[in-house]
Amino acid sequence: MKQIIKIALGVFILASATGCKDKDGLAPEYMPDMYRSPAIETYVDYGMDPYYVGEAIAEQQRNRPSARKPVEGTIPRGYMPYPYPNTFEGYQLAGEQLKNPLPKTEENVKKGKELFGMFCVHCHGKDGQGQGSLVENGKFPPIPTKFNENLDLPEGKMFHTITYGKGLMGSHASQLTQEERWLLVMYIRNQFMKEPLNNNVNIEADTNAVH
Repeated sequence: MKQIIKIALGVFILASATGCKDKDGLAPEYMPDMYRSPAIETYVDYGMDPYYVGEAIAEQQRNRPSARKPVEGTIPRGYMPYPYPNTFEGYQLAGEQLKNPLPKTEENVKKGKELFGMFCVHCHGKDGQGQGSLVENGKFPPIPTKFNENLDLPEGKMFHTITYGKGLMGSHASQLTQEERWLLVMYIRNQFMKEPLNNNVNIEADTNAVH
């Protein structure tokens, strides 16, 4: 009896090792979705996916998209819409109406300084005179806007320009949040345009920190 059991076990092992392989030597997968879950992609019609069988299930999936458009007139929580269009009129209106909502503090100016070193210094230069490394290397012509205390440029226009871009400068809206854009504006106005803070603190330029 023991001999029969051993023979049967050997046949089973042999069949398991060789009998379930495809022509290319790979064994078929049994219930692959149990350990390889299909990724759910936005706006994909999973009603036609082979994982789903039957028209009833397919129709149910078509009526349950993985992402839906928000109700018209609503905005995501924490998102502040920007009402000024990317036009000359929008640029002018932003200059007249838009004001920096952040408190003008030393801490915020320091944050703006870090952002300036990462996103602006390459073109505008560490002194804000439009002679950054890209300009010096001939990649771009000299920047026409030179930040100084005599420059008549409202902060709303500066924010608008960072948001949409202007001239050769591209939009930075995808790289900087609205708060970060305002921090940049605050630093530029305090450091280069000599606009005082609430406590009349001015952050001196530190050429070693701007890179």
